[in-house]
Amino acid sequence: MIKLLDQYKIINISYEQLWQMDFQTTEPFILKVDWDKVTYEFLIRIKPDADNTIVFGSGAGGFQEQPIGPPIFHRHSWMDEFEDTVIYYNDPTLYLGKLSLGWGQGELNRFYLQDIANILEIVFTKLKIDSKNVLFYGSSGGGFMSLILAGFVKGSTAFINNPQTNLIKWIPVPVNLVFDLSYPGLSREEVEEKFGERINVVKFFNHIKYVPNIYFLQNFACEFDVQNHLLPFISELGQLDKDTEVNQIIIDLYFDKKAGHAAVGKSETIEYIKK
Repeated sequence: MIKLLDQYKIINISYEQLWQMDFQTTEPFILKVDWDKVTYEFLIRIKPDADNTIVFGSGAGGFQEQPIGPPIFHRHSWMDEFEDTVIYYNDPTLYLGKLSLGWGQGELNRFYLQDIANILEIVFTKLKIDSKNVLFYGSSGGGFMSLILAGFVKGSTAFINNPQTNLIKWIPVPVNLVFDLSYPGLSREEVEEKFGERINVVKFFNHIKYVPNIYFLQNFACEFDVQNHLLPFISELGQLDKDTEVNQIIIDLYFDKKAGHAAVGKSETIEYIKK
């Protein structure tokens, strides 16, 4: 049975208390971490003897599951399909205004995805989870966030389906809404110039001198994605600084004209994740 979010136990702690947190429970729970006036929320289900950990990112479709959100934990109804530890994170950017997607942008002086990665790494340490056994999954905007998080969490893998790789090349209206809230007073051009490594995945990889393991699943029938996100991503990877550590990148193309930008279905996605 699918649980509504309000049926999960909620644990409220400060960032400073995270190291003292006892993660003994195997029941799913929502962890709310207050850190310098921002609340980071995670839905966690621990499997103590599991080999792997799956971290789910939310695309705009998360609001269809949880229309009264945030918090948004996209695909949380899939939890019982896995024998692994599963973690869902909410993007606090969604609290800045009326948004369906925030791409983890945060505030001028604070990149929320970096904070989420920091908290996750503490959780992984507490649970004795090796980052090489961590998979970040997401589609569309969740794919963008998964790429960034896998870059921060060295050794992990990003499995992404039809992701954005550069927000400047996505549909302007939702991107401008986020830029206006996260970077008030700055034009799109100024955001691109000052925060390029937050909005362009390859610029981010170049900035941290590291490219994680990536499994990039793309619908080749979605011409907009291919022209604006897949091909520029591949092209820009060829221009990385020579001292950048590059891990394995697999591009897997399929052709589904009807599905377009939408992710592959639940059962197929689960099969890919379990691989």
